[in-house]
Amino acid sequence: MRIPNWTKPKRGTEPRNFLKVLVDPQEANIDIVAVHGLNPLDKPSHAEATWTAGDKLWLKDFLPEKLPTARVLLFGYNSNVAFQTATAGVREQAENLLNRLEGARTGDPTRPLIFICHSLGGIIVKRALFHSNNDRTYKSIAESTFGIAFFGTPHRGGNNAGIGGVVANIARSLLGNPSNTFMSAVKESTFLDLIEDDFRQLLERFQILTFYETKPMGRLGIVVDQNSAILGLPGTREKQIALDKDHRNICKFSSHDDPEYQQVAGNIASMVDSAICARASPEPIHIEAKGNTSSCSGSENTTWQAGFGNKSQTIGNANKTRQCGHGNQSESFGDDNKTIQVSGGVFEIRDCIDLLRYFNQ
Repeated sequence: MRIPNWTKPKRGTEPRNFLKVLVDPQEANIDIVAVHGLNPLDKPSHAEATWTAGDKLWLKDFLPEKLPTARVLLFGYNSNVAFQTATAGVREQAENLLNRLEGARTGDPTRPLIFICHSLGGIIVKRALFHSNNDRTYKSIAESTFGIAFFGTPHRGGNNAGIGGVVANIARSLLGNPSNTFMSAVKESTFLDLIEDDFRQLLERFQILTFYETKPMGRLGIVVDQNSAILGLPGTREKQIALDKDHRNICKFSSHDDPEYQQVAGNIASMVDSAICARASPEPIHIEAKGNTSSCSGSENTTWQAGFGNKSQTIGNANKTRQCGHGNQSESFGDDNKTIQVSGGVFEIRDCIDLLRYFNQ
């Protein structure tokens, strides 16, 4: 595994827009892309600093121990321009992310993909996924994305207000007294709410990890509260996890022994395992039919029947018949034919690896 060295560049010399590889295992089977939030103070190396406590960048220093086959990438962009110009800026940086990511994935464009986002970085990712879903050039990115981990990303405003109010609160937490120009740009923008509306059309596709802050930042209090930070998805599609951190430090961990890092890494690892398993598994087979009749002749045919009361007849050599359900009948004539019958009612096979392997014997 190659872990590129990161040295902190001097102020003014570092690039603002980039996609760099932090961890590059030889047998990578998943890509994890980290996207930072707002940087109103124009701090150098903000993309790295977002995920760094002390001198430990956990994405590079801790995560490979948990996920040795994950390639970890870091996206950097000029977040000040992105959010001051709202509509144009967010769109441009989302397309910049897609373009760089497409170039980095030419070796395996369908490799499963997980995004990790801090604060407003989640808005860039949401816009990017909506754009990629509607652009053939980047379609593989939307189709390969399995899940997203949001750290303090606002998805809605408070008291029926727009997201812009929460974004303004984030700026206050970082600047104390942001310029009137910046505050007006984010408060009055409806584009951020449109991004959220567009993204919700895609939510059925993704697993979501939501980490939200529970510590206040001085007089501002909690910057992105639980109500704003959660998507509110039903069932198991969204895990909502409270962290004992404020908005600035919600994704910083100084030790791999930190219990909150262990919780974060464990949940990301679980999502990674699911993504890898989903890629290896076939599409779901919905089994609801009944009373089918199948007849074939020749060699090396395969017949699938599911439900109950099905009939199958095969004539020839080395044919396979596979039936799932009750009251099925099968006849075969010839040499080296195989018939497999599994008794059961109306059901759905999903991720039944052992059963499918048995059928393929």
